[in-house]
Amino acid sequence: MSLNQEDRRALEELCAETLDERLAYVRKPFMVLWAAVQEASAEVEEDYGLSADLAQVWVAEQLRRIADSLVDRLAEKSIAHGMSKSNVSRAAGAAPSNANRRFPRLREGAVRDRMLIDEVLDQFES
Repeated sequence: MSLNQEDRRALEELCAETLDERLAYVRKPFMVLWAAVQEASAEVEEDYGLSADLAQVWVAEQLRRIADSLVDRLAEKSIAHGMSKSNVSRAAGAAPSNANRRFPRLREGAVRDRMLIDEVLDQFES
């Protein structure tokens, strides 16, 4: 069985798990994320006078955009390491037939401009 076939089987098995079982893998990282939203939104609230609720929405949206960019970058990395577009799509919760729609940067000849995740990572280096 090829690596791509093994990955497909594993992804299908993972998707067949109950929601509780799947959420168990992200429970701890989510707790860290939730604490980060609370901390960052308190700073936004203090610096700009924005209400606590809207500060949380704003911070969470910024993190969502960064996370989306990270998924796109990890998809590119997976393809570069020989993973199939179909399995990358499955891992991202998209149908394999929608790989190019979900990840337009994976299309042949796609422009590969800098992504939001690049800007974020650059801030860690400076």
